[in-house]
Amino acid sequence: LGTMGKAAAAYFEKVNAEGGIRGRKVKLISLDDGYSPPKAIEATRRLVENDEVLLIFNNIGTPTNLAIHRYLNGRKVPHLLIMSGANRWNDPKNFPWTLSGMLSYQAEARMYARHMLATVASPRIAVLAQNDDFGRDFTHGLRSLLGERAKSMIVAEATYEPTDPTVDSQIIALRASGANVFFNFSNGKFTVQSLRRAGELGWKPQVYLPAGSTSIASILRPAGAEHAVGAITVANVKNPLDPQWRDDAGLKEYLEFMKRWAPGLDAEDSLNLSAYSMARVLAEVLRRCGDELTRENVMRQMLSLKDFTTPVMLPGVSLTTGPDDYEIYGAIRLQRFDGKSWVPFGEPMAR
Repeated sequence: LGTMGKAAAAYFEKVNAEGGIRGRKVKLISLDDGYSPPKAIEATRRLVENDEVLLIFNNIGTPTNLAIHRYLNGRKVPHLLIMSGANRWNDPKNFPWTLSGMLSYQAEARMYARHMLATVASPRIAVLAQNDDFGRDFTHGLRSLLGERAKSMIVAEATYEPTDPTVDSQIIALRASGANVFFNFSNGKFTVQSLRRAGELGWKPQVYLPAGSTSIASILRPAGAEHAVGAITVANVKNPLDPQWRDDAGLKEYLEFMKRWAPGLDAEDSLNLSAYSMARVLAEVLRRCGDELTRENVMRQMLSLKDFTTPVMLPGVSLTTGPDDYEIYGAIRLQRFDGKSWVPFGEPMAR
């Protein structure tokens, strides 16, 4: 996941080389918190109190952002487009300075559940979830959509701790339930392990994966791409590996950017494409600030986007923000893994 910070930094290097934003250079300071909440607090205090940053951008992780969002809201520091879809970020009344850059996990899970109900006959559901806000939000979204049906449809559930070495025993237990649907609410190495182990066991349910756990380069290839064929996730940006975008102007621009400004990063990794897209959103917000570069105006501009899109977002996907609702995606697409790339299908789905 750390590759995202490198891609965003490279984008602002490009912006600066082209004259900056309204004549000003943008300095993006990227620190590594190791996905550790105590380190996240330490790094954030350093950025705010020593470096006196204007804003915090695109931080990764639910537990790490949870550790700092009270501090940042108390200091009235914009905490923008964070890479966590925890439902708690959509709380403008109590935490008006924090805004997610993702569809909320609960809304994402509801989309998967609606698709399952429409396409899977007699669904028997197995759930794997990380034992923190990340996993609980996904599970809550699934159960809220199913309602009373959850009692009969969910036949097995298992959790894991982020510090666990493997999830092998959980996958063995879930497979033994006879489930034909697998809501795999995991991330990082645990997604790799769970997909690989399910494949090795010959378990082939309909798989749903969180958007943050779908990188072909970082997740699916290490797991064995053949084990993920047919898996479904949400999509907001074009897939660099999908042939349908081969002649797309926006994707060509991205690939040229990666070649020139980030040659050491994998241009086919969707994490880098997402970081590039979010960096473009931030650059637009800073442009709209004009000469009033205050934290208050940053939030004002961030919360006034209307059907905004970047050149690498999928058709039908756009960002709309407002002071009373911090869920930035109005509609999003589903996509299916075909063994080589993610392929969008169907019409954009309202959240």
